[in-house]
Amino acid sequence: MDQPIVELIGITKCFRSNWTFRPTRAIDDLSFAITAGEVLGLIGHNGAGKTTTFKLLVGLLRPTSGTLLWEGRPLEWHRPRQQIGFSPEQPYFYEYLTVSETLNFYGQLYGMDGRARRARIGELAGQFRIAHKLNAPMRTLSKGTLQRVAVAQAIMPRPRLVILDEPMSGLDPVGRKEMRDLIAALKHDGTTVLFSSHILSDAEALCNRVAILGQGRLHEVINLDRGAAPAEGYTMIVIGTSCRALTRLAHLAGERPVGGPERWTVKIKDRATVNALLPELHGSGLDVEAILPDAPSLERQFLRHATNGYNGD
Repeated sequence: MDQPIVELIGITKCFRSNWTFRPTRAIDDLSFAITAGEVLGLIGHNGAGKTTTFKLLVGLLRPTSGTLLWEGRPLEWHRPRQQIGFSPEQPYFYEYLTVSETLNFYGQLYGMDGRARRARIGELAGQFRIAHKLNAPMRTLSKGTLQRVAVAQAIMPRPRLVILDEPMSGLDPVGRKEMRDLIAALKHDGTTVLFSSHILSDAEALCNRVAILGQGRLHEVINLDRGAAPAEGYTMIVIGTSCRALTRLAHLAGERPVGGPERWTVKIKDRATVNALLPELHGSGLDVEAILPDAPSLERQFLRHATNGYNGD
């Protein structure tokens, strides 16, 4: 996954107040790339610029300045973006249409012919478990089913990039699990996914990388692939009952082991201390069961930015 499918270079978007006519920067010099085949999460407080970024990518807004590239070439505004699917945070559907008619309508907008639309609707009905709802009017659907239909319409033409704005918003735990499974399936199929979420655990579970936005600016891009983040310490698990060895372990680690009566854990501050401990423990009566790196959680990294310069208002 090293080929960018989309690049944002110095993107700025300004809006003018209807009262003062002064420009306000919703997006400020934003630059990052989305790699083909990855799941990239966009997280930030309300008003951070996530939805504006999505609207710029799908052509609902034009940047005040900066460049958008698709596979290294300018993303031209006059061309239909049939390779990009989009599901907004609060999707609007015609209430009198059935689910099947809704998907057929979006297929027509994407330029699909009748046979392709019918075949694709059948595939999506099975994948999204909405076959029993195909003839139901949209106004009768639950929140979770509406979200599934919203994602289904976004991938009708099998786009190479799918943009999902808060796809877990308002869902119960079962609905969230189903939506996570759908996004994971898109990733498995090789579809590039860009989505936003306030639920950091979902982003941590699904994403290869996460971009943190605040006040329209990019604060950090965090690599969540296993082994990418440096350890912030280690947890050592040992087996044994030797009081003398446990006292020696506490002295060298600078932390008291916890647990017992035979299985203990102790926090180790760095790799050098781990390397120094291992020879000391050899033949001491304590057996090392595991040494686990303590990687920083996404929540901890996000809150570091949240407490250093922007508020969630």
